Amino acid sequence: MRHLRMACLLVLAAFVVTMMTATAGSAQEKVIQLRFSTFFPPSHECAKVTEAWCKEVEKRTNGKVKVRHYTGATLTAPAQTYDSVVQGVCDVGNMVLGYTMGKFPLTEVLDYPLGYPSSNVATHLSNAYYAKFKPKEFDEVKVMYFHNQPPGILHTRTPVTKLEDLKGKKIRTFGSNAEFMKLLGGTPVAMPMGDAYDAISKGVADGAMLAYEALEGWKLGEVIKSSTEDYGTAYTAVFLVAMNKAKWNSIAPAEQKIIEQINQEWIEKQAKVWDAIDESGKNYSVKRGNKVIRLTAEENARWVAKAQPLFDEYVGKMKAKGLPGQEVLVFCRDYLKAHPK
Repeated sequence: MRHLRMACLLVLAAFVVTMMTATAGSAQEKVIQLRFSTFFPPSHECAKVTEAWCKEVEKRTNGKVKVRHYTGATLTAPAQTYDSVVQGVCDVGNMVLGYTMGKFPLTEVLDYPLGYPSSNVATHLSNAYYAKFKPKEFDEVKVMYFHNQPPGILHTRTPVTKLEDLKGKKIRTFGSNAEFMKLLGGTPVAMPMGDAYDAISKGVADGAMLAYEALEGWKLGEVIKSSTEDYGTAYTAVFLVAMNKAKWNSIAPAEQKIIEQINQEWIEKQAKVWDAIDESGKNYSVKRGNKVIRLTAEENARWVAKAQPLFDEYVGKMKAKGLPGQEVLVFCRDYLKAHPK
């Protein structure tokens, strides 16, 4: 009887060990499913870059983390993408910070007309800024990486060679560029990129402030006829790829480390793609017969002077909030001086 009882206990113990091992194995093999939202249409090169990020995550985590890529704002509207990531409507999002003015006060200056020479410089500046200042305004999400559109300049239906030519013109803008356009003498018309084509073609807007790449990627080269290269006041649009914090914390540390490495690689990839399509966009526009106007040094200086009140106001607002606005502005300007190309 004693031997029978002992045998039963051994069988029971073996069963418990087997179940615990199976449960542990199941937990280790659990696949994390993520939904990635971007407003870029599937044909846009930036959508292809984030789709490649999704595939790379799945490949290098050996399928432990899988990401489904949603393009064309089919999962979340552009202005709601950040909040959708925070709330878990989507798990990862590619978003434009300027679409949610006021939510990222310290970071807003990166969108200002600082005179950006390229996406490469702008993208590395944004990531260097985040690494240095770690602003709490992003604490609701897990930051993957920042990337920036190429230099945003003026594109219009009729030529603009000097400030006076802007008077009365309605220009599509977003974020802080609305205030900048007012300072230049134009009339800002705020709208997402996806609405710009119809607005310009129908005369609701006379032009737009954006990068050359949009002339091809969003077909705006069909409705504008002139580009004014005001590079001294070229702005950028800061994009953020971020993940829902709870979802990030559900990923095992080993896979988190892999994703962090991919993020660093994609900073470079995204910037190179932005600059390549910007050059392509300019060529596309020129081949259509659209005019390119380069501001004279004197005229460029006039535009730069017009922009200064934006920076003065930013510093004042940040000081009132107890945020290091002056330090951030100096950091940005020093970085751009050290990286002229």
